[in-house]
This record gives sequence, C-alpha cells and structure tokens, in this order.
Amino acid sequence: MKIKNLLSAMMGGALLTLMSLSAFAQVGRLEGDVVKAGTGEPIAGAEVQIIRTDIKGNYPVKTDKKGHFLHAGVPFVGTYTVIISAEGHEPAFASGIRPDKEPLKFELRPGDGRKLTLEDTKKGAGPATAAGAPPKMSEAEKKKADEEYKKAVAEREEAEKFNASVAVINVKLKEGNDALAKNDFGAAITAFKDAVAANPTIHISHGNLAIAYQKRAVKQFNEGNRDGAKQDFLDSIAACTKALEGLEAQEKDTKQKNDPVQNKANRRTYLVVRAESEAILGGKYFDGPQAEAAVKDYDAVAELTDDPVKKKEFPVKGARVLFDAGQTDAAIAAFQKILDADKDNIEAWHGIGLAYANAGKFKESADSLQTFVEKAPNDPRAAEAKAVIAELVRGNNLPPPKSLDDGKRRGAAPAKKKP
Repeated sequence: MKIKNLLSAMMGGALLTLMSLSAFAQVGRLEGDVVKAGTGEPIAGAEVQIIRTDIKGNYPVKTDKKGHFLHAGVPFVGTYTVIISAEGHEPAFASGIRPDKEPLKFELRPGDGRKLTLEDTKKGAGPATAAGAPPKMSEAEKKKADEEYKKAVAEREEAEKFNASVAVINVKLKEGNDALAKNDFGAAITAFKDAVAANPTIHISHGNLAIAYQKRAVKQFNEGNRDGAKQDFLDSIAACTKALEGLEAQEKDTKQKNDPVQNKANRRTYLVVRAESEAILGGKYFDGPQAEAAVKDYDAVAELTDDPVKKKEFPVKGARVLFDAGQTDAAIAAFQKILDADKDNIEAWHGIGLAYANAGKFKESADSLQTFVEKAPNDPRAAEAKAVIAELVRGNNLPPPKSLDDGKRRGAAPAKKKP
C-alpha cells in the first residue's frame, strides 16, 4: 500500500486571509459645552476642532442645539488642543487636553467669527477662555503622558509593520495554494517560506508550509527517496509546531480578532498534519519517539473533534502506529484502553488481535479476531481474519476460539430439566 493512502483526508492548504491589527485598542471621549459669554445661552452649530498634538490626528465635530459637543472615539493616550469657532463670535481654544478630564466649557464673546489654526494657538492668537483652559500638568502627569505617548508610538509602528506584511503574506499564501493544486510542491514550499519570512509570527503560513512539506514527503517516499522524504516529514513536523505556537500567541493577543471556532479548526488541522508525519516516521522508519509523539497528537485531535465517529478513529490510529513501530506491548495496551471504553470498537478488536499474534499470545489473538469477525461479519477483512484464526488453532494446537455466542450462553442461567 502506498503511504499516501494512509494520510488523513483532513489535510488541506485552504487559503486563509489575514486581518489587519488595530493600532490602538483604547479610546476615550472629549465633550463640552459652548455658550455665549455673560448669558449662558447655548451656541448651536459651533465648529469644534479636536486636534491631537502628540502625533497627527484631527477629529472635527459640531455642537448640537443645546451647545453640547461630544467625540467618543479619540485615542485615549493622546493629548489634544480644542479650538472653538462660531459665526458672530470670537474664537477660543484650550490646549493640553486629555480624554480623562471633566467636560469642557467655552464662553464665547461677540466677534467676527474668524477661525483659528493650531499654529495660531501656539502663538497665543485669540483668547484661551478661562472656562476652557485646563490646569497645568504636574511632573507626574507629564511623565505619565510621555510614557503613554511612547507606548502609543510603539504600538502604531508595530501595527503598521504587521499590516504591511499582511498584503505580502496573502499574495504568497494564494501563490502557494495555487501551486499545491497543481502538485508543484517545490513552488508551494518556496511561496509559503516567503510568507513566513514576511512575518514569522503568523501561524497560517507555517501551517500551509507544513502541509506542502508533507505532500512532497509522501511523493518522495512513494518514489523510493526515503532520505529526502524523511527530511520533509521532519520539516513538516517543525512547521506544525511553529504554527501551533503562533496560534497560541494570537489567541493571547488582544489586538487581533480571534474566532474560537476557526482557531479550534486550525489547531485540529495542525495537530493532524503533525501526527500523520510522526506516524509515518514511527511506522515506516521505526522511530519510537516519533510514534509516541503521534499517539499524543492523535489523542489531542480526538479531544478537539466533535464528530463522534471521527472521534473514535484517532486513538485507534495511535495504537496502530505503535504496532507498526514494533512497540507491540504498548500497542496491545493502547488497543485494550480503547476496548475498555468501547467494547464494540471493531477496529480495536482487529488491531489487538494482530498485536497479540505478534507478541506470541496466540490464544488471545484467536479470541480477539473471532470477536472481530462476529462483530463485523461483512467487513472485507473478515475472511482474512478467519484464515488467521484457523492457522493459529491448527499451528499451535489451540482449542477453538471463544465465541460471543458461547460467552452469552455461558453467562445465562441453566435450562430447567423437564420432569
């Protein structure tokens, strides 16, 4: 049997598009009232320029009919100058404003309705109304504001760097998946490596790279290039490990959008791909540690699988890997663990029957295979199992294997004798 027939159908290199990071997660609000000096009458429609002064940003709004203005989406870490202008009034401004302050109040005197620029406020042009002027910042507040500014700049630079890599990565992911569709595994690997180089923290790139390595490994193995295939299987395992690490980091990153359902599906896929490569190294190259790693990964996949039928398949795969790797006693223990939880698991009965035979426990082998035959009489392997049973009985002078029906009869109450 070719090894490619053993690989899970769950493997696939579906293109996943990345989302951009939000540069700033925290936002604040700036609000206040604009009234006529001396009367307190609200000024509706006054223009309010909210200008960020630590880094570039402009957030214009207007007052409502009650003279109130509000902007609830300004970055919390910023420092702002607020400039007020209204027809028939002198402009006013307030500098050094932070979103964590109390609402502002501006009282405008009659005037020509002119507008100020940020440069005008720096030169002192126009009155900075006492009602709108904030108190001077203390040294502690200045230090805190400086720290927040530096943090904001670092976050913005990080986000811009990430977002710049997204476009490159998506192009390379599509290029790699197109190559996979054509079975051009070398081109796919190159494209996915380019995606990894653009941003090594993105798990999707590593996951698709792992799939490409594994597909090429299968091809090389089937062509007789065992050494080349082995290296590709190892590289696939390493890429899967990187993918899982990247996924875990993404889940902890509050700046990225996380879909729990999608993350679970990705984790399951990465574990399946890794387990398949470990299983082949264990079963075909007789690498014991890789076989044991495959068992752990198959168990982890079973935990992440909701389909009850598929959920049963993965522990059986793990037990078979141990058997193929020559770890017969461990395989018997693994199959028995499955049967302890599910007496009707025909795959486990078949597997443990063969494992017992390999261990020289011929009676246990015959009994287990007999159970398999009786539970799955129409299975294509039933005829072969019957032949193995006959050979075991004849070659080892064994009594006929225990039948399920015999067991039921032995456990039943004895029939009453007729008088």
